[in-house]
Amino acid sequence: GIRRAYHSMAEIQFAAGARAVLPLHSDADYVKTPAAARRMIDTLSLELYRARLGSAHVMGGCAMGEDPRGAVVDSLGRHHQLENLSIHDGSLFPTSIGANPQLSIYALAAKLSSLLADRL
Repeated sequence: GIRRAYHSMAEIQFAAGARAVLPLHSDADYVKTPAAARRMIDTLSLELYRARLGSAHVMGGCAMGEDPRGAVVDSLGRHHQLENLSIHDGSLFPTSIGANPQLSIYALAAKLSSLLADRL
């Protein structure tokens, strides 16, 4: 699973336009092509303390607002351009709130999901 995750992350980063990718592994080095990434990732040791794993509370990226020129979704979480798509997560925050967002995300998702259920 770890190796598959490294492969997926490298593929996504190159597809998004990255010119070089560095997997989070103690023995990894920057690679400049998807093929080089695959070869390197396949040789990385997965022994304890070599492979690094991490997680973050991703916030921001899908601004909420009524004006589609400056926001991805409206105040109900409905996407401005894609019909029948709603977003109910921490990406609606304007930026990181500087603290653990767990309860804030729970509250936001609960409120927006309840309103969506009512509309449906």
